[in-house]
Amino acid sequence: MKDQDSVKLEFLMMVNDNIIVQRFFNVREFNNGAKNSLELYGLLLDFKDDIQTQLKLKTVTYMSDNMYEIINNPAILDTSYIDGPEYFNIFIKQNDVTICHRQIDAKVYPPKIRYTVDVRPHLKNLLMNLTDIFSSKDLTKKYLEVNLSV
Repeated sequence: MKDQDSVKLEFLMMVNDNIIVQRFFNVREFNNGAKNSLELYGLLLDFKDDIQTQLKLKTVTYMSDNMYEIINNPAILDTSYIDGPEYFNIFIKQNDVTICHRQIDAKVYPPKIRYTVDVRPHLKNLLMNLTDIFSSKDLTKKYLEVNLSV
């Protein structure tokens, strides 16, 4: 395979404008139609759900461990390093063009939890699955009679 047969993509996860993780990966035999596939949508939805589940579980543990402090001072849960909204943004990009984007409201979780999210255990499988999807020729591009390739 030559380098021109490979397409460089980017996985990016941020809290507002702060990068949590950024990885570039190459896809051989790139299928441009994968951008509108149900498989890509499902993979990023599952990843987002996994991150939210991790955040929820850590929140429950944090609240249990700090129950008495929270009861005496509920404002502990309201603190933030910034005013305004905070969002986890998950992007798949090609040449700085967003292919897919998912968003999680970060302020739902206590600051000590949202600022310590760890996606490293998920990265290897996520990037491998993204590579498989973007190189696959057999993808679902129709859902409930709706053409996803628009």
